[in-house]
Amino acid sequence: MKIVVISDTHGDLSALRRVAMIENDADLYLHAGDVEASPGDIAPFAAVKGNCDGGYNEYPFRYEIMTPFGKLHMEHYPIYGSAMMRSLKDDGVRIFIHGHTHEMEEDIKEGIRVYCPGSLVFPHDSDTGTYLVLDAKEGVLDAHFKKIVV
Repeated sequence: MKIVVISDTHGDLSALRRVAMIENDADLYLHAGDVEASPGDIAPFAAVKGNCDGGYNEYPFRYEIMTPFGKLHMEHYPIYGSAMMRSLKDDGVRIFIHGHTHEMEEDIKEGIRVYCPGSLVFPHDSDTGTYLVLDAKEGVLDAHFKKIVV
């Protein structure tokens, strides 16, 4: 299952659409918040509500889906506390995706794979926008960060 993950586009629909065109063979498109656009404008991406999405009540605060690797949980804010990570683990989460920091992250916390795709338009840790492609198979999860010039 190919999963494309973006975050923190802050209303830049052209960058979002370019990623969808480049990664046109994905099975799932996710946006980890701070969309600043309506859900109809970001198709095919499913998004969660970020701190800059106050006027967009259509977005949920959390998104979960089963992948061949296991349950994926996405929300805008990173989770720093081990008790909260253990709670997700107890709920069967194997992949946690967040946005907000505008920095790429790949880690394992409490046995959960943790990812942040960075920011597609305002990266703090790169000279160009970044996004994430996950390839989820049973027992295997491959992650690749990609850069895009906007």
